[in-house]
Amino acid sequence: MSSLIDQLRRQHETLTRPAPGLTTAPASAPAIERLKLAPFASDPARTLRPGRLMVVSMKPYGAPGRSYPFGWDERAARPGLHRWYDGDRAGGNFVREADQLLRGVLAAMGLSTDPREVFNTYAYFWRAHDARQLKSFGLERVDCAPYHRAFLATVDPEVVLCIGNGPPPSAFALYRRLLGPDAVAEATPAPRTKVRSFRAGGRLVVGVPHLSYVRAGALLPTVTGLVAN
Repeated sequence: MSSLIDQLRRQHETLTRPAPGLTTAPASAPAIERLKLAPFASDPARTLRPGRLMVVSMKPYGAPGRSYPFGWDERAARPGLHRWYDGDRAGGNFVREADQLLRGVLAAMGLSTDPREVFNTYAYFWRAHDARQLKSFGLERVDCAPYHRAFLATVDPEVVLCIGNGPPPSAFALYRRLLGPDAVAEATPAPRTKVRSFRAGGRLVVGVPHLSYVRAGALLPTVTGLVAN
C-alpha cells in the first residue's frame, strides 16, 4: 500500500514525469497545474486496505481560474481529511445525498463502518470544473486506469459503487472499460433516473447518477437490493 501511495505522490508532484503505464504529461499542463491534483476523497492511510466496499466518483472538486493545493498538501495540514465530509463544500447537496446512500449500502451489506472509513477515490485525479473541462484535457492523457487496477488489487472489494453512470468520463464508464462485462443491467427507480450494474470476476459494480441531481432516497431500494444479493 505505501509503495502505491508513494508512486502516486511522486507522479502528482511532477507533472512532467509520468508514472509507469501512464501516457505523457497532458499538453495542457499549465491548466492542470493550476487545478492541481487530488487522488483520494478518503484518507488512504486509513482506507486503502482490504475492504468489502469501494466508492468511486468522477473527479475532485475544482473550478477554472482558481488555485488549489495538492491533495497531499491538504492532508498534511488536515490529517485524516475526507474531502466529501471535511472539505470546503461539506454540507452541500452532494454530501448529504452521498452520506444517505453510503449508509444505506453499508447497512444492506451488514457493515457498521462509518462512511469515512470506506476507501473513496476518483475516476480521474485532476480537478476540473465539470466533465466538459475534464474531457478538454484529453482523457487519454489524464488516464488513471493503472492506479485503479492497483486499487482493485489492494482493496479487493465485493462491491464498487460508482457515483456517476453516464458516458466517459464517468466513474461507471471507467470501470466498465476496466472490467469489460458482457452485459450491463439497467433499472429505472424514478423517471429519467437510471441505476446501472454489472458483475465481473465475482465483483458487483453499481453505477448511480451524480448525487448533485438526484435524491438518494429514490435510489436506495434498487441499490440496496443489488448489494444485499
